[in-house]
Amino acid sequence: MARALRFRFSRDERLKYIAHLDVLRLFERAIKRAGLPVAYTQGFNPRQKIVFGLPIAVGLTSSAEYADIEFDEEMTPESFISRINQSLPEGIEVMEAVPVRNMGRIMSLIASARYEIAFTIPQAMDQDTLSGIVIDFLDQEDITVMKKTKKGMRPVNIRPLIYSLSVRKPDGDGYIMEAFLSAGAENNLRPDLLMQAFAQKTGLELTVESIHRRAMFASDFNEWKSPLEVADD
Repeated sequence: MARALRFRFSRDERLKYIAHLDVLRLFERAIKRAGLPVAYTQGFNPRQKIVFGLPIAVGLTSSAEYADIEFDEEMTPESFISRINQSLPEGIEVMEAVPVRNMGRIMSLIASARYEIAFTIPQAMDQDTLSGIVIDFLDQEDITVMKKTKKGMRPVNIRPLIYSLSVRKPDGDGYIMEAFLSAGAENNLRPDLLMQAFAQKTGLELTVESIHRRAMFASDFNEWKSPLEVADD
């Protein structure tokens, strides 16, 4: 039982083209339909106390979206998951939830994320050859691209924001880039910008088919942990 919970939810192909504000409204309506005792802010325009951590961009899918929610009375994670999922539309689902000590810290906790990026290239290439190109790409100390910052578009060296990259070739056409990238309010590297830089630096004419966020992490004493693991910090 807890007055505040941190939960993880997934979002699939059916809802990948709705913006974050629409996701927020979707949850607000689902919470009302489920009759959950959500807490509200004070003031002229009270809002539900729900805070999301690093929302994904339009067009992406994810199995690792996180949010904090506060209630006016005690709530078990199991009851919350059951009731909210009955009111959410197909394509989005709350997977797990845990009590959270400091409501709303989720936005500042996120520090990295893992993505699976499906792409194709017109020329035939085996996995070993493409893996060699990825290694050469990572060997560069400077991978400067134009990146949107708080002060507008600026040249930024994104190499320090790339923690690891690997590529694999599943059955069928195309390839999967597995990317572990810096994420969060500061030093966030979008996977689409990574792939733009990869194409520019390597000369590959690649087409990104899909991007899926597989995990997000907080940095806890030099160790990567899921946001649920640090909910009681």
